[in-house]
Amino acid sequence: MPPAEHALLNACRTLFGDAVNLGPEFLIYLQPSGAKTAFRNQVKQHHPDRFAAAPQEIRLRQTERFREIHQAYHLLNDYLVNRHLQPRSMTHTVPRACQPARKTTPQPATAGGEQAALPPLPLEFGLFAFYSGKIDYRDLIEALVWQRRQRPSIGSLAQQWGWLSADKVKKILFSREGGSRFGRKATALGLLTPVQVEALLRHQRSHQQRLGRYFIERGLMTENEADQLARELDRHNARFGGVRR
Repeated sequence: MPPAEHALLNACRTLFGDAVNLGPEFLIYLQPSGAKTAFRNQVKQHHPDRFAAAPQEIRLRQTERFREIHQAYHLLNDYLVNRHLQPRSMTHTVPRACQPARKTTPQPATAGGEQAALPPLPLEFGLFAFYSGKIDYRDLIEALVWQRRQRPSIGSLAQQWGWLSADKVKKILFSREGGSRFGRKATALGLLTPVQVEALLRHQRSHQQRLGRYFIERGLMTENEADQLARELDRHNARFGGVRR
């Protein structure tokens, strides 16, 4: 099983429990509303406030469980929101170990089998590589999972900068205000300003590995190909109102 699919199924297991028959088909039919409902149910069951009178060991365990629930939901929600970009199911492809070496560039396809055109809006490097046919959708998901694991959390950065205390970070994580994103919840609670959140996000992005490095290290493209693709991305984004790698 590809690492990305394994991570997604583990996230499903965290939100839905072991009683659900989890497999590739589950991911195919899962909808964002279903993931959100499961997330809310888990939050109700495992919110640390419910264990305020419990021994410290149990409180710490529930806090860690609550953190795992949030991480699982963010990962799964990112996948579900962007799933419409996938030309075919990740689970209906031949395992990579059984595939012949790539001789031609895989092209993202529409439902009718035609190559998908680049959308007329600014794109990140990974999506641009996908739409340009340099990688397939499974490569993109695996790269995003790899990138997410390495970047520092906004909460830890805010603590390092003296903008939030550990108690306020915990309050934000446990809050239901502003949706599921840490920055939005912090703003809704009045604990961070939009300017502060943007600064944290910029710093977070500056300290994460570029997706191009992932593709190069796994032999999906050479450094020259990545550089050329980055130049094409700059031209594309300049044309449609922004430069976002």
